[in-house]
Amino acid sequence: MIAGPVLAIGVQAPAVAAPSTNTQWLCNPDTASDPCDLPRDTTDLLTGEVADPAPVEESDKPVDCFYVYPTVSNQVALNADPVASPEVQSIARFQAAHFSSVCRVFAPVYRQVPLLGMPVALAGLDAPIDVGYGDVLAAWNDYLAHDNDGRGVIFVGHSQGTLMLRKLIREHVDPNPQLRKQLVGAFLMGGNVTTAAGSTVGGDFANIPVCTRRGEAGCVTAYSTELIGLPSLFGNSSHDLLTQRLGLPNGPGFQVACTDPAVLSGDARPVGATVPSAPYSFGIIAVLMDYTKLPEGLPTSASTWTTSKGRGVGQCVETNGFHRYRLEMTVPEAINELPLFDTHLLDINFGLDRLVGIANQQTETWQTTAH
Repeated sequence: MIAGPVLAIGVQAPAVAAPSTNTQWLCNPDTASDPCDLPRDTTDLLTGEVADPAPVEESDKPVDCFYVYPTVSNQVALNADPVASPEVQSIARFQAAHFSSVCRVFAPVYRQVPLLGMPVALAGLDAPIDVGYGDVLAAWNDYLAHDNDGRGVIFVGHSQGTLMLRKLIREHVDPNPQLRKQLVGAFLMGGNVTTAAGSTVGGDFANIPVCTRRGEAGCVTAYSTELIGLPSLFGNSSHDLLTQRLGLPNGPGFQVACTDPAVLSGDARPVGATVPSAPYSFGIIAVLMDYTKLPEGLPTSASTWTTSKGRGVGQCVETNGFHRYRLEMTVPEAINELPLFDTHLLDINFGLDRLVGIANQQTETWQTTAH
């Protein structure tokens, strides 16, 4: 979930590995039960209301989602093993499972750079990042060859996952007219998507714009959340070493995208953080999540999902060159910023239902205009 420098001790560089030729799917509609298959019953701790929408059959979902998870591995290595570890399964539940009401979810396991291996990669060793990207690209090609069949696609990523998708879309979707027609939308959160200054395109993507209006399809929703405007790793591409390592546009000529989900959804009401009620698998990210929500911890209830009692609104602001989505709590609840990372861990889950609503609207637009 976090893609920035931390202290790593005893990390040894592995031999450079080739991209995986056999995709291991973390989530796949052909799997009977995976982390993206969760009921959607939700308790709202502010109102006490319990919502329990009917499940949507895979055959009734008109589009697909391709999800790439963020930096979550607890391994002490430069590349995580290609296994669906407990922490990887947990983050898929947190971030991707809610989108399964809109789309069939395809999520590959990839050999990401773990949190404890990040400093070595950031220091100049490109091979670990290349290994992770090779897995994501191989999985995308596998999906296109065997599962897509011309269906519309929504990309969903966060942090390191967003970095991988920025490169994938830039190199393999943006230049391809047919795949651009199949692009329903992309939620590239917490990963410094760039545009040319003052433009909706011209940074990462020459043809695919960032979204600007309700119901707009074929565009990118992207932002990083924060509370008080401190300098951080997000909002200014000149400070993003991973962007540089992946060869993506960065520097003072580019602006980090911030798209206001209230505008894109047409719903400006205050929102809360919606998370699975089951505890996140123990590890580094679980500890950081607990810190972010001290002293109360993540919201929980008897339902599969819980929405916090706190509520907030947001707006895109630029502070000292950092372009981010600033949250303002209208119903107070403890949220603590991590130094350099702001409220990074809540980028997707704060207003999760609203993001899924945007995906629904984009799907309706795509179905109308693409057929």
